[in-house]
Amino acid sequence: MLEGDVAAFLSGNVMIVAATTDAALRPHVGRGCGAYFDVDQGDIVLLASASQWPGFHANARKGGLIAATFANPSTYRAVQIKGTIGAIAPADRAQVERASRYLAVMLDLLAGLGVSRLQLSSVFCDADLVAVRFWPADLFVQTPGPGAGARIWSEKC
Repeated sequence: MLEGDVAAFLSGNVMIVAATTDAALRPHVGRGCGAYFDVDQGDIVLLASASQWPGFHANARKGGLIAATFANPSTYRAVQIKGTIGAIAPADRAQVERASRYLAVMLDLLAGLGVSRLQLSSVFCDADLVAVRFWPADLFVQTPGPGAGARIWSEKC
């Protein structure tokens, strides 16, 4: 499903917002510090701070559903991927390094768009980094315009 363009897109210079739900189906949001498609496993790995997003993290630990939106701040291209969490674990060394590179690139990119580091100080955090693995089930276009919200892939099809 996520071969090629979409896999490259979500692994690139995109803002990432994801949500899990609690037992009452209330959403808990977290921002990602990078993501990638694991070709060998066929799932997506989302890196996020457990301490900055405790509600998101608590629900992710229980498994269940997740929705993640990936948006390029320069072009506004955006996709949303919904799926089921398969595992969550502390980030390994390579994932911590990936998140560090992601943060440096995104801070520079957003500074070029006029967003200051001070404005982003509550957005990006790689403390207590975890890797949330989820299996993609549905893919939607979220880019503003007439196609926004359109499903472009589903494992059910």
